[in-house]
This record gives sequence, C-alpha cells and structure tokens, in this order.
Amino acid sequence: MITTREPPMATTPSTDASGDIGNSAPTASLEYGILDTPPEPVFDDIVNVAAAVCTSPMAFLSFVDGDRQWFKAKVGIPIAELPLARSACRFAMEDRRLLVIRDMSADPRTRIDELVSGEPGLRFYVGAPLVTASGAVIGTLCVLDTAPRPEGLNDTQVMVLETLARQAMAHLEARRFVLEGQRSRQAGREEMSVKATGDGSDANAAGVFDIDISSGTVTASETMCRMFGLPVARLYPAKAFEDRILPDDRGTESSDATRTDGSAPTNVVYRIRLDDGAVRWIARNAVFEYDASGKPIRMLGTVQDITEERKAAIRKEALIDLGDRLRDLDDIESMVIVASDLMSRTLDAVRAGFGIVDPAEETVVVRNEWRAPGAVSVAGVHRFRDYGTYIEDLKAGRTVTILDVAEDLRTRDRTEAFLALGIRSLVNLPIMDRGKLDLVVLVHHSRPHAWSDEELAFVRSFGDRVQVAIARLQAERDQDLLNREIGHRLKNTFAMVQAIAQQTLRGVTERALVADFARRLSALSTAHDILLNGEHEGATVGEVVKGFAKTLSVEDRVDFEGPDLALGSRGTLSLSLLLHELGTNAIKHGSLSNELGRVHVLWEITGSGDAAEFRLRWRESGGPPAIEPERKGFGSKLISMGLIGTGGVETHYGEDGFCAKMTANLLQLERAN
Repeated sequence: MITTREPPMATTPSTDASGDIGNSAPTASLEYGILDTPPEPVFDDIVNVAAAVCTSPMAFLSFVDGDRQWFKAKVGIPIAELPLARSACRFAMEDRRLLVIRDMSADPRTRIDELVSGEPGLRFYVGAPLVTASGAVIGTLCVLDTAPRPEGLNDTQVMVLETLARQAMAHLEARRFVLEGQRSRQAGREEMSVKATGDGSDANAAGVFDIDISSGTVTASETMCRMFGLPVARLYPAKAFEDRILPDDRGTESSDATRTDGSAPTNVVYRIRLDDGAVRWIARNAVFEYDASGKPIRMLGTVQDITEERKAAIRKEALIDLGDRLRDLDDIESMVIVASDLMSRTLDAVRAGFGIVDPAEETVVVRNEWRAPGAVSVAGVHRFRDYGTYIEDLKAGRTVTILDVAEDLRTRDRTEAFLALGIRSLVNLPIMDRGKLDLVVLVHHSRPHAWSDEELAFVRSFGDRVQVAIARLQAERDQDLLNREIGHRLKNTFAMVQAIAQQTLRGVTERALVADFARRLSALSTAHDILLNGEHEGATVGEVVKGFAKTLSVEDRVDFEGPDLALGSRGTLSLSLLLHELGTNAIKHGSLSNELGRVHVLWEITGSGDAAEFRLRWRESGGPPAIEPERKGFGSKLISMGLIGTGGVETHYGEDGFCAKMTANLLQLERAN
C-alpha cells in the first residue's frame, strides 16, 4: 500500500493567471474543443478502465467551464455536470496533484457536501488533475465509492490512474493540434479571400447554425446564408437549406424526423446547387443538445465550403483515370472521346467533344460530343474564323482558355455566334500530328467561368497526357510500318539467297541435301514472318506451331496444346527452326510419311520465378517404327542443341514412333533477344 498525503484544509480556488483553475481552465478547455461534445469511445474507455482497476462503482472524466464542472465520460454517475463549488475536484485541481480522500464524511472540506450527507452518500474520492503542456489545469479523472477506504489505493492503481489522466491529455493535445490546423487553414482562406476581394468578405469562412428541433427553425449566420445563396436573414425554415442539396446526395443531410429521434449523422459532406447553377461542396459538422430526459432539443454546428478541396481531389482522380484508360486504347478517336468525357465531368461543363481539323481551310468537324441535359448540339462543320481569331493559338499548339467570350479580345466581336450555341466560356485543347493541328478537344460552359490556376494546370496536364498517348500510338504505327517494310525486304533477300543457292548447287549430285537446305531457308523466312506479324518482338508458342504446320502443309495432322505463352525473338526463331526440322523428318521418315500418321505437340511450364522451366514434347503416332539414324547430319545436330542452344533434349525411337522432349529456362525464352 502507498501512503497518501493528508489533504489540506479547504481553501477558495485561486483566480489569478498562474495556472490555477479560476481563469485558465475555462479558456484552456475551449482551446481543446471538448466542452459539450457527444460521448467518444476513447474517453469512455479511459473511465471504464479507471473504474475497473480501482474497483470503484463510480468514475468520471470532467472539464471545467467557468463555475461548472462538465462530465465528458462517466460510469455510475446519473448527472451530466455539477457546480464547481460543490465538487471535491476543485481541491485536486488547486493542488495540481493526485488527491485521495479516504472518508469524505470525516474530511472537513467535503463532509457537508450534499452528495456526501445525502444521496448517493459518497465516502471515498480520488482525483487526478488534467494538466496541459502549458501548466493549466482543465479537469480531472476521478474514481469514487460509497464506502470509505482507509487503505486508499495501492501503487499499481495510482500508477494506472495517473497514466490514464496523461493519456486523456494526450488525446486532447492531438485534438487541439487538429483544431489549430483547421483554424490556421481557415485563417489562411479568410486572408486570401480578403486579398482577392479587397474587403472583409467571409465567403470562404465557416458558417454557423442552430436548429430548434421542435419548430424546425434554423438560426443561420450571414456566412451560411451567403454560402447557400440565400438572402441574409436571422431565421429560416430548415427546408430552405435542405432544398438546395442535389438529389443524388439526398439522405445524407438531416431531416425533421432524424433530428427529432437523434439519428441524423453529425458529420456529412454533400453538394448544393445555387440559383445560378453553380454546384458547391459543403462539409457540415454538428452536435446535438439534449434535455434532462435525453431528448434532442437543438442541433448546433458549422458548414464549410470545401468545393476547391473536392475539385482538386476530383482532378487528381481524373488524371489517374485518364492514364489507365488511354493505356488500353489503340486508336486516336477513342482516346479523344475518353478525354472529352473525363474533362467535361471534371470541369463541370455543359458540353465536351472533339473535332477533326482542316488547318488549311481552318474548319472543324465536331463529332461525338457529350452534352448536359438541355444543352444544344454543336455537331457539324464550323469555320473557326466565324468565332474569332483564336485559331492562331490552336495552330501554334497552344491551349485556348476563354473566361467570357463577351470580354476576350479574340472572341468579343463574335459573341452572338457563341450565345446562339449556349457558350460563354470555353477551353479548346489542340492535338497535333507531326507539328500540325489535327484534332481539337472542346469544353464549354454556359456561363462566364473564371478558370483557376489549378484548373488551367489540370487542362495542361490533361493535354500533355493525351498528346503523349497519341504520340505513343503513332510511334507504334510507324514502327509497325517500318517492320513490315524490313520484313518485305528480308523476304526478297531470302528469295535471292535461295535462287543463288539453287544456281550454285545445280551440279551437286546429292539433291536431298540441296532440298534440305532450301527447306531450312524457308523455315527461317517463316520464323521472321511470325516475328513481324503483330508483336514484332516475339510470338506465342501457338503461333509458332501453327506457322510451321502451315509452311509444311500439314495443319490438319498436327495437334497441339499448352498455355498461352509469349516468347522473345530469340526463342521464337529457335522454336520455329526446331519444329520445322522435326516436321521435315516426320514427312521423310516418320508419322507424316503416310496418310494416317499424326504429330502431337504439347508444352507446359513447371516451377516458378527464376527456376521456372518451359517443357515441350513432340510425339509422333500412326507412322512406321522410328529407327535412330546411324549418321548424324546437320538436322540431328540442330535438334540435339535444343531450344535456344542450351541442350536439355531427350529423344526416343520406338515401335510407336519418334518422341522428343525439350527443356529450357523460361526467362531465357521470354527475353526479346
């Protein structure tokens, strides 16, 4: 057991500014934003642990507000607050250390207290003061009992209680840090607003409201009224604000019913539409006030315009989405359609689309536009000069952003043409092809729009990504054209080599050798065809098998099965030559030398990671018995070298036909070269 200090005689709490409770506690409590807030699990847990460890039927965590003591969390305490003058906590707060009163009925400071002499008959009290980093005492963590405890608390109980008090303060410090950050950001927004407007406008400040639940009447601040586009007035029916919420966000706000039963969410985000059509994002934070019976009577809180923050997040998501979607597209028109749709939705436009430009005629054909409900179509042919002079910017590759067509020097002489189409503000994003204007992405607003620096940066980033994607696609097409031209010339070279070989080898008497050479040259040509057909860096195993069977005109007699596996260029060439050699042998001596025989090509992957292996089996059936040749020619040597020249070949000559098994490292086969 520990020896607890004897409490001093009762004194009146100090009221100076040196860290005592009279002046500093209310101010400090307000700084933490804790007073009169709803229950929170973290503080409830602290009180429950304190009661359990100290085996006390009652415990509470309280904060001082002027001359009252308010209970944030409590166990076994039926009341929500006390006058500070009637609370033993004032002594613990004054002394700023753990206070233990073993028998409150015997202590001169507490024995006349109504809670001691009357119900519930308190006897034992322990209070740990809540001390801020600056030294102010703002409340207490207490445990109580209706039976005296001459032994007080043991060392462990004291340690736990003091630790819990510090833990409560740590949570409060974190809360204050967040509040200070919010206040700092709010101050910054207000300062920027003042600089931008030249006055004390609070357009970016938080609005404040107080709803009387029984009448459904809102007392709203001037800022809240302006935020919702309503004339400044002290009182409004709650419905006046609720009617501004977009239909898609209905249900997130509070209503008469949810306020009455206390089920309304206290922290929500929703969108509102103002009379001019502008959409704003609102963050609403609120708390309920209850009567003595626990019935909600008021809902108090703040509203904050978070439109710019939400727009920034939406712009970021749009750029990510654009990159993901462009990566899967392989034609320019689809890319521009995707870009138009994403940009219009992100910038809250009434219309977006793209047009095919004829830079010589200075015309644009608008296609595949996206329009908001009620917006007229601009599909068709338009002359840029009918709408001003900004075609010069587009031809130079510069993005055109016009805040108001009636004010911009490039368009103000053609205002009527724009108004006929419902356009007051626009963005035109040029898409260049080899330095020339090819396409233009269009984004239109029906009202003047002050494009922010963030929006303009977004448009530029959007345009950069679209142009990079189109440049990639054009580069791939150019490379494909180049590959096909190389392939055409290579086939001509193979044909010339074959003609020279036939002329040179005309006098050779062993014509079978000459025929073998010609077939191998043909196989090499076929392998290059496979490489240059589609994916020029390689081909799949299935494509290679089909290629050799087609070259030898045995497609209907070759069965194959295996996973879809892409090979690199080296693996493609190696496998193609091997299969051609095996197929030629089968035609000469094996299963393809008669009308009934077949060839089965099976492959699989075993293992994983760097140790993964590619295994291929060539099996002949229905032909004559396979006899191992006595003399090893070039073809046999080529087969024995295996895939990519790494060996790993097993051959079997039997009554049922020839069989070969080949193994190679998968990573080596997949490499481009």
